[in-house]
Amino acid sequence: MRTRQRVESVKTTKQKILQEAEKLFAVKGFEGTGIEEIARKVGIRKSVIYYHFKNKEQILETMLEEFVTRGVAFKKSFFERYAGNFMEKLDVIMEEMIAFMEENRRILTILLMESIKNPRQVPLLELWNFQSPAAREVVASAQAHHIDTVKAFDRNQSMHEAFFMLSLPLVGYTVFSEKWCERYGFDREQSRKLFVDGFLWYFRERLLKRSE
Repeated sequence: MRTRQRVESVKTTKQKILQEAEKLFAVKGFEGTGIEEIARKVGIRKSVIYYHFKNKEQILETMLEEFVTRGVAFKKSFFERYAGNFMEKLDVIMEEMIAFMEENRRILTILLMESIKNPRQVPLLELWNFQSPAAREVVASAQAHHIDTVKAFDRNQSMHEAFFMLSLPLVGYTVFSEKWCERYGFDREQSRKLFVDGFLWYFRERLLKRSE
């Protein structure tokens, strides 16, 4: 019983470290955040962080890996739920996608900041690698549910267009929409509707018609 409690305690501490580090990285940046500051926010000694992670880089790597895992599970879930009427449910899927992105706004902010600051790694580009295990898992899930649109998109659209016209605008909207609405007194629901309408127009009119 004590062993199980200790394991649960270790898991809880590790998650608290990741959560507090994510908050700090999103505001101060990876380079601007120190291990001591993370430990102070969690309420533990610095040595406890080194018990769970060998360095600050591993904290960021673990954070990104967990985000990718959540993203893959999320995409596979709507392939399963909307396999029979994928095209008819694009509006609903898009709303779910934005909700997922907003739930992960801090990690997306970190991804964007670190991609600009770190020209050698550029984590946003690494996440958009169609040859990665995560990307292959998503494509395999779509194919398993006979979603022809996804197969056509995967065959015919270049990584260039997919990244610059779909992925990057979605990240940018998620990171800046709240600040945009606050600064200009814009209604958030209207902002979301305008973005969804424009995004879906491009997806349907440009990408899908080209893949027919």
